[in-house]
Amino acid sequence: MTMHTPSRAEKIGLFVFLAIWCFFGLTGRDAWKPEEALALAPILDWLAQGGLAAASPAPFHTLISSLFAWAGQPWLDLQDSARLASGALTLAALVFTGLTARNLFGPGYGAAAALALMGSFGLMLRAHALLPETALLMGYAWLLHGVSQAREKVGRGALTIALAGLVLTLSRGLPDLVAVILIVLLPLLSRTWQNRNYRRAAWSGLAGLAVLLALWLTALALSGADDLAAWWSQFTARLWPDQNTVALLNLLSWFAWPVWPLALWALWHEHRRLGRATELHPVLAALLVTLVLGLWPSHSSGSALPILVPLALLAGHGVASLKRGGAQGFYWFGVLCFLFFAIAFWVYSAALEWGWPYPIAKHLKQMTPLYRGGDTPLGVLLAAAAITLSWLLAIPLFPRAKARPILVWATGMALTWMLLILLFRPWAEAGWGYRPIIDDLARQLPADACLRAEVDPAMATMLRLHLGKRYRTDGECAYWLTSQTPPAGRSDLQAVWDGYRPRDRHHHYRLFVPASELPRVAR
Repeated sequence: MTMHTPSRAEKIGLFVFLAIWCFFGLTGRDAWKPEEALALAPILDWLAQGGLAAASPAPFHTLISSLFAWAGQPWLDLQDSARLASGALTLAALVFTGLTARNLFGPGYGAAAALALMGSFGLMLRAHALLPETALLMGYAWLLHGVSQAREKVGRGALTIALAGLVLTLSRGLPDLVAVILIVLLPLLSRTWQNRNYRRAAWSGLAGLAVLLALWLTALALSGADDLAAWWSQFTARLWPDQNTVALLNLLSWFAWPVWPLALWALWHEHRRLGRATELHPVLAALLVTLVLGLWPSHSSGSALPILVPLALLAGHGVASLKRGGAQGFYWFGVLCFLFFAIAFWVYSAALEWGWPYPIAKHLKQMTPLYRGGDTPLGVLLAAAAITLSWLLAIPLFPRAKARPILVWATGMALTWMLLILLFRPWAEAGWGYRPIIDDLARQLPADACLRAEVDPAMATMLRLHLGKRYRTDGECAYWLTSQTPPAGRSDLQAVWDGYRPRDRHHHYRLFVPASELPRVAR
């Protein structure tokens, strides 16, 4: 089976398209999920103290995001610049996935695999959030790229395996170190992969990983700040799975759509010659390992993200063997699916901006009472309309190539994300963002007042970010923020404000002050 080999101009165009999707919508917004706020906490620590981020649950992601935050401080908000790291890591994962497919399957398969990964439902929101799992995604794509090139380029393959292994070990901990070893060594069970070059690259790469880990441990030991103990505690914190197999498969049914049906088709098409299809053996090894690893706890809800890499590789391989009827069906299902999403987005956007249809507008108003319609500028609406029209006009122009169904899903996911950001960002900020509630809280504080808080860790991090030095973790402060009840032993305090994020009513906050401060609050 052969695939269309893209020209140099097509490769450049594909890279630009992937880059636009990865970085679009990363700036100009607040954290929407507690996971983002929790990932921001160690970044704030690093910017304040420096060091190796050893106490962070994900040292590699913390270091990379902190460097982005530090470099972007003159021009961007700290959150925005840190979130750019997610775009860079996701783009690297897409590129490495494409290079792996090209090395294993041949020219033309790289674009199909990269587009398949981009078109996965589970990747969209996580790729555009400040989450440590983006480092895991990039790490496994990089590791498989090292494995794929090890038979031909021993030194380069070994170096890639060692560096990717270090990234993964410093991204979650011991389970990923074991996964790296298994993914590198399992292909040796295949006779084709038992050749001298791959054996040398595999063992050299793992030896190089051991050396890098030894250097890391030495640096921690020499830091003299209990970094070694802190990192070891994080390294061994996830020894046992916390999810059952049924829950993981239920998650993957939508999280990994549409790559899992194409991956299953690839396995079915090759099942009679699976033992001879040696190009699939490292991918199958990675799929088996990452499926088992998906049962292990992660930093947020993205523990299944690494599974998308081998699934996308199988999907890129399988699309070449799709029958014409199956390919057309998959193509038109994608067209109708994203056409429905586009129409729904515009209807809901009209309800937000102009109050029609009224039942939808009323429902959205109940969801986010703080949002006032008309906050979306005309230029943004015109840009969203232009993007929608461009996609509709491009549908008939998609080349009748074997990768056409995947191209529709990838461009459809790009359309979905861009419309979500352009049409619904102000509404999402009003409902999920921390900034509106903290700004409202800050208006209750006199300019010279400080605030102490007994709240959930995510809210504490956002208070630290938005209030700066006015937020204290110790010391005497007259103003206290708690989760509804007064601070222990402070019956003299009175509540003067309460609030919550409209889309997260599980966390309700109240501001308490002594009676002597009430006149200042009234002013």
